[in-house]
Amino acid sequence: MSKRARGSETTLLNLEALENAVPWEELGADVVDPLRRALDTARRERPATERAKAADAAREATFEALEDEERAEAACAAYSAASILFADATLAGGDCGGGDEAVDSEAAALRACDLAMLRGGVAEWATITEPVVRAASAGGASEAR
Repeated sequence: MSKRARGSETTLLNLEALENAVPWEELGADVVDPLRRALDTARRERPATERAKAADAAREATFEALEDEERAEAACAAYSAASILFADATLAGGDCGGGDEAVDSEAAALRACDLAMLRGGVAEWATITEPVVRAASAGGASEAR
């Protein structure tokens, strides 16, 4: 698998599958709006840093809903979707957070995918995360050689 250029605007994800995995009707605008912005940013193939910021904002927008027992399950799906968008953008060269260039983008992407599947369920999200996990794993393996 070839590695994308740093700062790539192309997503590895099947955005339609990701979008279909989110129970939009069960979420409030406080969660829906930032997640829709993150998806739109990925669809429009914006720069990786812009996509990472939008996805991170979408993740943060889920925190209150995750604490609400009535909205927690749907919020887990939204958090997972946002985390996967963040992983994809990070792997493409978007800011991993922390502002430290030494942060390994492959490790950050794998960590975000891991959190997505822990929150939302492996069975539900594994297929969607697979291209990012494979690319991140291949990148880390090639750098270790």
